[in-house]
Amino acid sequence: MQKLITFIVALLLTLQLTAQSVDYTIRFNGIGDNREYFSGYNLSQTILGARGAFMLGTRLDSVNRMKVGIDYFYEFGGKLGTLKPNLILYYEAMKGPWQFRMGSFNRREVLDMPLAIVADTYNYYKPNLDGLYVGYTRQHFKMNVFADWVGRQDSVTREQFMAGSTIDTHWKWFTTNFYWYMYHRAGTLVWDPDTHIEDYMGALLQVGVNLSGVVPLDIATVKTGILTSLDRNRGSDMTYANHLSSYSEVVLEKKGFGVKALFNFGDKHVFYIGDPFFNNTTSYLRTSFYFTPINFKNVKGRFIWSMHLGNGGGHLDNQQQFYLIYTFNEKIWEKK
Repeated sequence: MQKLITFIVALLLTLQLTAQSVDYTIRFNGIGDNREYFSGYNLSQTILGARGAFMLGTRLDSVNRMKVGIDYFYEFGGKLGTLKPNLILYYEAMKGPWQFRMGSFNRREVLDMPLAIVADTYNYYKPNLDGLYVGYTRQHFKMNVFADWVGRQDSVTREQFMAGSTIDTHWKWFTTNFYWYMYHRAGTLVWDPDTHIEDYMGALLQVGVNLSGVVPLDIATVKTGILTSLDRNRGSDMTYANHLSSYSEVVLEKKGFGVKALFNFGDKHVFYIGDPFFNNTTSYLRTSFYFTPINFKNVKGRFIWSMHLGNGGGHLDNQQQFYLIYTFNEKIWEKK
């Protein structure tokens, strides 16, 4: 930790000689997630904690900038240091509709993947994307691609990486969303005849309408589409197993109060880091009621109560979530 602080101070002094401006960012994220699951389709647990991040940034010109910092998640009831801190270190270029990042940075700043593909628990414990991100944004079109290096191969850790892309288009009332990912798991440096390369892929295609300009609501969207996942274990077969389901969602919101209903019917899926409800059910209904009592420029807090019904059974699982996000940014120095 002392070496990291020394490095940051030295970097700050160096940047003052070359940069147009130097700033700092403080981010706090309070997490409360209580899961009362009795159906066996997902893990019943309570996650309570606070995540804090501190970053120093420099803007070299109107296009290029860098950021360096540290991010730590402390789980209430645990011991300080149980979870390792995450390094934040990335270069970013933004010009016109293009955005490029390389390094280690918060995934949620640039990506919003469906829970079926990336579960919220994965973002709790592995919030950073370590790799590359390219985004392109126009008025009615947004697209990005990314590569996330999840595990560096050694004698214990398997080589793992994830890549993907999202596309969002909208014209008048109509919207289209596309999400795609792949997850690759190779072996360790020590060869094991029982460990085989695993490949996972998945995609979600949705079409829908945005009725917020028609009905007296801030958000009113209805979408439907196809969710697919593929998987294979190269030790047994090189052929992918394919899983398909219909996927629909409705979101209605007015002045911070809202409801989101999700319907998924079809095959059980195999998403490696996705929400287990999609992997363990052939029919899944999720209804979330939420309100946002704290909604200011730098602070946002939201409470969510979700009900989960899988396979049409009698077990109605429920979940209560609360999150609070505070972000503050200030310039330290600017070249005159």
